Amino acid sequence: MTTTTYSWGYSDGSSEAPYYLVFNCYRYPRTSRERGNLSNPELRIILPGVTLTRGTAHRYSEDAPMMENVQQALGTINPAFDPGNMDNQSIGEVLSNVEKAVADGNKRFQKDAFGQISSKLGRLELLTTEAGFLGSSKRKYNFSWNLKSTANNANTNIAKNIGEQFEKFSMPVVGGFAEEGDIAQASRMRPPNVWTISAVNEFGENEAEATRLWLGRPKVCVLLNVMHALDTQSFIAGVGGPFSYFLGANFVELENVFNYNNDIVSRSEYFNALGGG
Repeated sequence: MTTTTYSWGYSDGSSEAPYYLVFNCYRYPRTSRERGNLSNPELRIILPGVTLTRGTAHRYSEDAPMMENVQQALGTINPAFDPGNMDNQSIGEVLSNVEKAVADGNKRFQKDAFGQISSKLGRLELLTTEAGFLGSSKRKYNFSWNLKSTANNANTNIAKNIGEQFEKFSMPVVGGFAEEGDIAQASRMRPPNVWTISAVNEFGENEAEATRLWLGRPKVCVLLNVMHALDTQSFIAGVGGPFSYFLGANFVELENVFNYNNDIVSRSEYFNALGGG
């Protein structure tokens, strides 16, 4: 497969841009093995490096009970919940013990509630909750460019084509895999393509080093949205195209990432490291 390439201002090192962003677009990979070994991109877009915003966010419950307290409480309610007694229990046995523990706890509360409240009136239990981890949001990468043409080098159509390629390859794919006359197949679609994001210097070199320096360690992404804006107040004489073409693209990683052996890896990379996928 031949890779179609679009670029803006990327040449032979004569540019003063400190680095360039390389967006490679691939057909949606279904398995972890495919996601860890992407090759032969359908499309490549090269744009000047810009100010990047990216972030990592996690979700926590502020009032989660301490795990140590949970284990001690369960063991007190019912010895079956002692960690040492749960190793060989089936799921059905554990659920049965949970049901019995709840019933026993209700009876015990009804018997002792008023005595406990009256004896501890005016005193509060020590706060022992903690921030309980609930999950992680997928990392996002937001880019925006102001692509300006000049009278001597009218790149209006190049800028427009780049924006259209981003937009087109962010959409789900239909056709090309349906048998003629098969309505069931013809009514299906394939998920949109995925993207990898990297950086290179002005000579197209040092990809790994430049990517770590400017971008961190982005993993396989999907394109969330594409934004275009044309400057209608100024245009290139004799060409008629806008002088400035504003382009924005927001990406989010396809999978969650994890800390594995002090390295940031995606779920697919982790599975592949274990020999799965």
